[in-house]
Amino acid sequence: MARKSRAYKFDDRNYSGQSVLATVSSAVSVIIFLALALVCTATHGGAGSWAGPFGFTGFIAAFYGMTAGLGSFRERSQSYAMSKAGTLLGGLMVAVWFIVFCIGLAQ
Repeated sequence: MARKSRAYKFDDRNYSGQSVLATVSSAVSVIIFLALALVCTATHGGAGSWAGPFGFTGFIAAFYGMTAGLGSFRERSQSYAMSKAGTLLGGLMVAVWFIVFCIGLAQ
């Protein structure tokens, strides 16, 4: 006989405020990265010195999203889906911004 899948859902669990903030902050970093990539592509690499502060802002947003996501795991009886999403997306964007920074230093 086939086993019956037992999936439980806890409806009373909500997302913590810190996990939502982490996910939004990481998503803002992705938006900044895509906008700067589009601008730099359109100007053929001649975006100017104003692109650097925007890139640094994207790095700070990603780093904050990663640390806030990690901190949101401490809260009990909460759903951890947004915590995982914010932490993973923030960590990925920190790595992307670091690689872009290293490429800029190499040139």
